[in-house]
Formats: sequence, C-alpha cells, structure tokens
Amino acid sequence: MLSRCKPPESILGYILSTLDSKFLTPKQLQQIHSQILTNGYLVSTPIITTFLYSCYHSRNPIYALQFLYNLPGSFSKSSFWGSMIKPSLESNNLRDFFTCYNAMMWCRGYDANSPSVGMFASVFQYGAKMGDSQLGKLFHCVVAKWGLDSDLVLQTGLLDFYAKTGDLRSAKKVFEEMSHRDVVACNVMISVLGKHGLIEDARVLFDSMPEKDSYSWNSIISCYFKIGDIESARLIFDRNPIKNTISWNVLIDGYSKSGYLNNSHNFEDFVTLYNRMRFSDMCPSQTILSLLLQSCASFSASQLGKSLHSEIFKWNFNHDVVLQTGLLDFYSKIGDLTSAKKVFDEMPQRDIVANNAMISAYSKHGFVKDAQKLFDNMHEKNSATYNSMITCYSKTGDVDSARLIFESNPYKDIVSWNAMIDGYCKSNHLNQAEELFHKIETKNKNPVTWNTMIGGFVQGKELNRALCLFDQMQAERVKPTEVTMVSLLTACAHLGALNMGEWIHDYIKKNKLKIDVILGNALIDMYSKCGSISDAVKVFQKLQSKNIYCWNSIIVGLAMHGYGNKSIDYFNLMKKEGVKPDGITFIGLLCGCSHSGLITEGKNYFHQMRTEYGIEPGIEHFGCMVDLLGRSGFLLEALELITTMPLTPNAIVWGSLLRSCHKHKDTELGEHVTQKLLELDPYDGGNYVFLSNLYASLGRWKDVDSCRMLMVENRVRKIPGWSSIEVENAVYEFVAGDSSHPEFGQINEILGEIGRKLKEGGYEADTCSVLHDIDDEEKEMAVGYHSERIAIAFGLIRVPFGKVIRVVKNLRTCDDCHTAIKIISKVYEREIVMRDRNRFHHFKDGVCSCKDFW
Repeated sequence: MLSRCKPPESILGYILSTLDSKFLTPKQLQQIHSQILTNGYLVSTPIITTFLYSCYHSRNPIYALQFLYNLPGSFSKSSFWGSMIKPSLESNNLRDFFTCYNAMMWCRGYDANSPSVGMFASVFQYGAKMGDSQLGKLFHCVVAKWGLDSDLVLQTGLLDFYAKTGDLRSAKKVFEEMSHRDVVACNVMISVLGKHGLIEDARVLFDSMPEKDSYSWNSIISCYFKIGDIESARLIFDRNPIKNTISWNVLIDGYSKSGYLNNSHNFEDFVTLYNRMRFSDMCPSQTILSLLLQSCASFSASQLGKSLHSEIFKWNFNHDVVLQTGLLDFYSKIGDLTSAKKVFDEMPQRDIVANNAMISAYSKHGFVKDAQKLFDNMHEKNSATYNSMITCYSKTGDVDSARLIFESNPYKDIVSWNAMIDGYCKSNHLNQAEELFHKIETKNKNPVTWNTMIGGFVQGKELNRALCLFDQMQAERVKPTEVTMVSLLTACAHLGALNMGEWIHDYIKKNKLKIDVILGNALIDMYSKCGSISDAVKVFQKLQSKNIYCWNSIIVGLAMHGYGNKSIDYFNLMKKEGVKPDGITFIGLLCGCSHSGLITEGKNYFHQMRTEYGIEPGIEHFGCMVDLLGRSGFLLEALELITTMPLTPNAIVWGSLLRSCHKHKDTELGEHVTQKLLELDPYDGGNYVFLSNLYASLGRWKDVDSCRMLMVENRVRKIPGWSSIEVENAVYEFVAGDSSHPEFGQINEILGEIGRKLKEGGYEADTCSVLHDIDDEEKEMAVGYHSERIAIAFGLIRVPFGKVIRVVKNLRTCDDCHTAIKIISKVYEREIVMRDRNRFHHFKDGVCSCKDFW
C-alpha cells in the first residue's frame, strides 16, 4: 500500500492509473478505497464515478455498494446511483440492476436522493432494446409514483419503449397525454403507426407537424413502403426538402425490398435516381452501390456496371470486400470472366463469400478444374462453398462428382440437399433425386425442396408423379409458393388437365398468391393448352403488368385455337402498349394466319419481321410460311420458298410441305419431299407414315407395303398414337385399339352405339388413312377404334351432360376422326375440345372451329 506521506499528485496518479486497468482484484479495490477515505480531497465526483465503474468492470458490484455506504453522510450519493445502474443494464445483468436499485431505495433520505430521470430513461431504453415489456411497465408505475410521468424525456422514452415492444394502445395513450410533443416524439409515433399499418393516421400526424426533420420524412416514406404503396413513397421523397444520405438509402432500400427493381423499366428509373443523388453532391453509400451492382448484373447493364466500378474507386470503396464481391459477381453474370478474375486477384483480402462467388463464376463458365483448385486451396469453407461445387459439377452433368462433394460436406444444410436434388433432376436422374428427397426428414424440407422435386418431375415429363408429389405436399401441410404453382400449371398444360389447372388457379386466388408476370404467363399457357382460350384471355386482361412473354402466350394461344384474326388484334394492341415483338411473337402470328387461311396477312407479317422490326426469320418462321402456303394449295410456291431460303431447310420445314401434299393428294411432290426428309432423318417414323398415308389414300397398296418394309429394314417404329382425357382430376390415357381399361366393356358398347348413330346420320368412314389392303368393313373397324374415339366414348360415360369433353392427342388427328367427331358433337349434343399435335379443335353442333382447315 502507498505511504500516507506521499504527495497528493503521486497518490492521485496511482489511483487513476490503477483504475484504468480492465480488471482489479478485491485487494486492489480495498487499497484504492482506503486511499480515497484517508485523503478527503479525493472524495470527488470524477474519482468516485471512475471507482464505481471499475468495480463493475472487475465484476464486483457488491463492493461498489459498500463503497457508497461508507461515504461521509454529508456527501450526496444520488448522483452516483446512475453510474452503478447503467453498467448493469449495459451488461444485461438484471440481478445486479435490481441489487443496485434496491440499495438506492434503501439508502435514500425522506425527500432526498430521488432517482434521476436519466436512470429511468436507461431502464426504458433497455426494455425497448431487449423487448422486455414487463420491466418497462413496472418502471412506468414507478415513474408515475415519483411524479416524473410528465417529464418530456421520460414520456418520449416510454413512447419509444411501447412502440418497440409492439404495444400500440399504450404508445397512443402516452402520446396523447404528453404535455408537449416535440419532433422526436412525433417521429416515434409515426414509426409505430406505420409498423401497425395505420398509414392514414401516420400521414395525418405527419401533415400536422409544425416542424419536421429528416427523420420525419424518412419515417413516413418507410410507412408507405411497408404497405406496398411505392408511388406515394416516391411522391413524399420528391417533396422532401432536407434529403440526406439516409433519405436516399430509405428510398432505395424500400424499392429493393418491394421488388420494384426487378423490372427493367424501373431499373432505368433507379439509375436516374442515382444520377440525381450524385448531382446533389451526396456520397453514395456502400448499400446503394451494392444494389446498383446487383441490378446491373440482373439486367446485363455492362456499361453502367463498369462505370460503377470507376465510382467505387473514386469514393475510395475499393477495399470494401462486399463491393468487391459484388463487382466479381457482376462481371461473372455479364460473361466477363477475365474481369471477374482480375477483381478477385486484386482483392486485398478475400473472405469466404468472395471465394464462394469466384467458384460460382468458374462454375457458370464451365471451368470446373479452376473451381476445384480454388476449393481445395480454401482454408475456411462453409456449406455454401460445398454447395457451389455441387452446382458446378451438376451443370456439367457430372453428378457422380457432385455426389462425392455432397457426401464430404461436414456442414450439410437443407440448401446442400436441395442443390444435390436439383443436380440429379437437371441430369434427368429422377429416381436418385427422389431417393434423396425421401431421406430428408419432413420437418427439415423447405418449399424449395418440394419445388425442386416437383419441377424436376415436370422437366422430365413425369407429370403424374409431379401431381402426386403435390398431393403429398398438401398432406404434409407445406404451403406451396408461386414457384410450385408455375411447375404444376406447366404439368397441367402438358397433360391438358384443365380441372386440376382450375383448382390450382382457385388455390392461388384463395391464398392470395401474387400473380406476377411469371405466374400469370403460366396460367395463360395452361388455359390455352387445356382448351379454354376464353379463360386465358381473362387472365391476360386482369394482369396489371405484362411482359413480352405474356403477350406471346396469348397470341400463340389464340393462333393454336384457330383465332387468327384475334391474334392479330392482340398484336396490334401490343404495339400500342409499346412492347416490341420478338421472334416468338411472329411465330404465333404466322401460325394464326396459317390455321385461319389468312394468306395475305401472313405474307405481310413475314415481310415486316425483317423490314420493320429487324428480326431475321428463323427456321420456325420459314416452316410457318411453308405451312401457310401449302395448306392453301400453293404447293409450288411453298417449294420455291424452301429452295430459296437462306437457311438449310430442316425436317420441320419439309414436314410442313409433306402434310400439305397429303392434304391435296399431290403424290409426285409428296414422294420428292419424303425423299428429302429421309435424307435428313432416316429414322423418323412420322415421315414414312405420311408417305404411306398418301399412298393409301390413292389405293397404292404395293407402295404402302414398300414403305412398311423400308421401316422394318431401317428398324424404324411408328410413334404410337395415344389420347388422354381428364375426369375428376384424374388423367386417363388410351391407345388405338386399347381394351385394357377396366371399363372397356361399357366403352365398347358406346363405340358401337356411336357407329350406329353415325351411319344413321349418313356418315361414311374415310378409310384412306388405314395402311392395310383389307376390306372396307375391317377398315371401318380400324378407324373406329382410334385413340381419340375411345377417349371420347369414355368421356360420354363419365363426363356429366352439359360439361365439355376435353381430349389431348399426341399426333395429328386423321380426316375420318375429325369428320366423325363433328357428327358426334351434334348427335350427342356435346361440346368436344381436342388438342392434337398441331392445334385445337372445338367441336360443337356438328361444326369444328378449324373450319376443316388444319
């Protein structure tokens, strides 16, 4: 211990230097305590406050209390209780807090040493920070007891406490009872009203404020963003006369979280906003620059992204690892791997996120070895690192290596399982994907897991398995997302399962899922391909935002249903809306013209593609034009177009002309076209079938047999025709002559009844498509058991009267079935919608929507 004879300066220096230590033993505290009591001049506010803090930092609050007790009675202790209470709250030690508080209450005089306003303010701050509603309410009562509840500082603290603990009622009561409401209190109230969605009340308070600061403007803007009112948020922002960096961050953060920046048009507005901020001499934050980089990457805005790279250097953010990683990701997504690698190599420090981003960049560009080398050299890895490598190998189809990485991952999370399942799905290893899927415990699966597996089944054409898995998802009470709905609608579109598609649409509406352009487009496509074009049009018209894919879907859908003039109307409307058409748009237009016999219009649009829109016709466009000319009987003009086209004609183009040759019974040209087709693909059974049908229609049975022999020699098999029909959310599939269905006895009776009624109506079978030289009765029997007729017979049994019978066929329907179905629709007074390989046919009252032009 120091000698008492030492000069005061030496003692004071010793005490202060010792108290600066982070941790003091009880003996050291006793020494200092003794010096303070012995040397009266040391009993001062700075020394005592420092000593109390040191006691707390040394984890000895009891000694601090003893120190206060031993101070001279004449010395005021009230100013020091806050020095003891505040550290206990800062260290989240309520036990020490209440020990100090109780000691303070015990030590106080009758009217002296009352708790300070600052101490209570600290309690309310702690309660708000920790969400401790009981503590705050308890001390609200204490404040009222002490008569401090009218203090503006404490009222504002209470208001903030109730706001942050979500007690709107109490917050309102405190606010209404405030004797004076300053700008801080009003700002807190605006925030709590906005948090609870009471935007009108918040706006009334905002407008009534005589004085507003930047926080006031930012708070009301945040309120509007919370309810999704982007337009009002922007209007308030533009009116704000005291914008600061935080104001810009609030606006841009609100845009980002609301999905506003996902649209390319809004991205242009975002860039304009950024330029406005720069002209206001505001320094952009790392957050704003990071969001801009992400948007540039999403919309491939390469020039702007490169300009931002310069801006980052200008603002001295070039050492910011987040921005550097953002630049790396930007260059990767615009396809500039060299620049991405340069950014990565120049990074002063690379964290695990940067390394993962570089692996993803290598993965995207197929540099598996470079990705693996970086992976092997990483000292620190997390689950995302392993997941990136799984994705890298999966993209190249090397699912075995991906599986090895998956198995070696010591940090497996659900993302790891999803990545591996996705890799199997994309490689069409659906059984392995499903095996992994079932290994995950149900409680650990997230919506992405289910969506990945369902999407994999849809992509692999295992549509019924996709629908079954969705049923399981429902049974497990997992809430589907918009992604789930898109996959299921795609499955319904392929299957022609309208009832299921309608159920999904109802589910979307009932659960208030957002119908954006992606989900809206899936609904349009589903209704179009399931034969309900009117519902597709309704969905299209209700979409608030429409992109090029939505316009293309409705134009193509109308064309498939034979509404060529309506598809043209929507094309004109699309132009008025300022949406620029692309190659798919013109495929839809040309198909519509072809199916509706609009020759002049088709020729005009084919010409406009290049001259007005700068779109070079692709092989599909030439195929549509050949189909348009050939269907209309202009076979030689179609042939001339093929021989003069700048592209090498493929099987699609020649196939369009072959179908026209069959329709117009031009055997000579048909033989020439078939020869071309067989040169292109000698193993396509469809080519042989078309030529055989052409020979059969002319009774040239020897040539039919030659075709069949050639098919046998080349080991070519005809694609079996099948037709499906949806009944009560189940899809039933039939093939020609199929008798395996459990209800075939009843189906056969209906087929016999149909045959009799058709004959009574004057129907004579067109047996030209039967490829056998057999007698007419056998030919009639053969066409009478085509798959679409079996499906329709089943529909007559199971689909209630008044409901539309909907059939999907994988091949083009034959002339005889087309004629027969027209009569069936009239005789049985049923509407029948059939989708064949080329288009839709709506049969009603003995007439088909295609007007026999297909």
